[in-house]
Amino acid sequence: MSNDDAWALLSLKSTSASSMKSNAKQDIIRNGNGQRSANGENPIAKLETKEFEYMITQKRIVIGRNSNKGDVDVNMGNSTFISRKHIEIYYQGGYFYMICNGKNGVFVDGAFQRKSAPPFILPRTCVIRFPSTNIKLVFQSMIEDSSQSNNCNNVSSKKQFTTNQRHHT
Repeated sequence: MSNDDAWALLSLKSTSASSMKSNAKQDIIRNGNGQRSANGENPIAKLETKEFEYMITQKRIVIGRNSNKGDVDVNMGNSTFISRKHIEIYYQGGYFYMICNGKNGVFVDGAFQRKSAPPFILPRTCVIRFPSTNIKLVFQSMIEDSSQSNNCNNVSSKKQFTTNQRHHT
């Protein structure tokens, strides 16, 4: 094989790889009622930032930062204010829920959610912001279901306790 043949082969490989990347990007960003993700599945929700749009097709995703200990579904960069597995979003029973695992918590539509709080029902559309950063995600449900509220709600039931204590003397 000559030097020219090797360069031609290299050029061909890089051209086909870049066209594959652009095709995948078009699949991810395609809009309309027939939206599909890169893997061809119908999305159930969408996350959007200034830099990217992520179509959610799984029932559970992890958002945070990649590390040598593992990757996340949505990598938010290298900020030390974002934990490796900062938040989880999952779909169950007609609602999207969020669990905050990040030590710095997270804001949902301006309301602070602390680490280890009970699962939080996400509204159909909301803004998720990581504290001490300008990093924001816009979450949008793509499930057509009238039972999903537009208000954020904490899932934990607020139990009221009645005390019938007797003092023994």
